[in-house]
Amino acid sequence: MKIDFLKEALCHLVNNPHIREWGVYALLIILLLAYRKLRLGRWRKILQRSIDYHKYHLSSICKDTSMNEKNRELSQALLWAATKQLQLDIKSGKGGRALWRSFLGDKTALNTCGTVYYECAKNYRFIDSIVLKLADTLISTFYRIYLLESYLSIIAVIYMDFVLFISMITRPKSGSGRLYLEMRCEDKKF
Repeated sequence: MKIDFLKEALCHLVNNPHIREWGVYALLIILLLAYRKLRLGRWRKILQRSIDYHKYHLSSICKDTSMNEKNRELSQALLWAATKQLQLDIKSGKGGRALWRSFLGDKTALNTCGTVYYECAKNYRFIDSIVLKLADTLISTFYRIYLLESYLSIIAVIYMDFVLFISMITRPKSGSGRLYLEMRCEDKKF
């Protein structure tokens, strides 16, 4: 008796077009959440390696006496954003609040990098190109970290995987695509 009732209920559910349609949506959401869960950890590792890469190079510039004072000052600001300010942003900015605070003009790691980038453009003749490149890729890394820690993380993971796939095909010589490609390759060595 109970088995017949379950069979009839299951047949009714399968044959109902509205339930089938909503079932497809539910399955799609479950697949997206599973994809996010699988790729989120991987992207966190890649972005952490990117932050470590920037910290290493920025601290090297800060210690380099052959660089002029403005280069060292801007590198110190970027290093502070990567080491201290980013942690505070993530701690106080769950759900994408850090990204919104950046857009509103609050003091965030992203806005610090934007200020450094503006200073590099303003003093372009006196700034070493490596500081400008590091600021550019650090801004990209901060955006990606903020998006991964937001409610838009599913879209962010799909977008970042797509960009990484394009970078694997085109093999850019520089820029953020090259950086993330290298950080991904470092993960495969271990």
